[in-house]
Amino acid sequence: MQFQFFMLQHTFIHCPGISLNTERKIWNQNVFTWDDVLDKQKSLDISANKKSVLLASIQDSIDAVNKKDYTIFSKMPGNQHWRLYTALKERTCFLDIETTGLSKNYDEITLIGMHSSNGTKIFMNGKNLEKFEDELKKYSMIVTFNGRCFDVPFIRNTFPDVPINQFHADLRFVMADLGFRGGLKNVERERGIKRSSEIKDVDGFEAVRLWHRYQRGDNDALATLKSYLTADIQNLVPLMENASVEMKKKHFIDVINSYR
Repeated sequence: MQFQFFMLQHTFIHCPGISLNTERKIWNQNVFTWDDVLDKQKSLDISANKKSVLLASIQDSIDAVNKKDYTIFSKMPGNQHWRLYTALKERTCFLDIETTGLSKNYDEITLIGMHSSNGTKIFMNGKNLEKFEDELKKYSMIVTFNGRCFDVPFIRNTFPDVPINQFHADLRFVMADLGFRGGLKNVERERGIKRSSEIKDVDGFEAVRLWHRYQRGDNDALATLKSYLTADIQNLVPLMENASVEMKKKHFIDVINSYR
């Protein structure tokens, strides 16, 4: 059974007219990969029109991935972007922000943290926050926790001219799909991820206070805030690594095993 491929190569929902239900019907015919579609096209039981569109889209997908051009997958539903993670791992950044409050209209971003295979970078209000734009352009995918509801709207409000068109896996919703509820710290605890004693009790409200303490001249407060942000983004890595495996099991392997 060809389950060794990236989840992306088992994916058909980016093709025009292919819904999640149709994708499952295709899998149910022992057609699990793009190559399977091409090899078994004569026996594939879907409408002639859908089959024609699917074949063309799959060939385009193969050509695009060979060229490392993933724009063809931009029509994939946002809640399915986790499927791209394994293929785009080296072009993914883990992102989180700190702010002065919860309102994107009245509060400000204080720090933006980005972690990737290139290391960890922190962009700071009043220092180098504007350099975030150039760094973001380097990546094809971002991973956040609640970023769709909080981080991205804040960033768009602060940088209205910066296109945020990367694929986006929001672990708040991915982890909820896997049965984990609550904020990032709660999910970390359930996953056995521990924070250092210096920051284990720091939360979002304390992060705001740390920033204000720094503005009053407390550099130790800034160091603690940066450590807290660094943990936020670096701890997303093992969460995403494990979640991508478990989501594939739940939404592909377990699904096709149920047909047997």
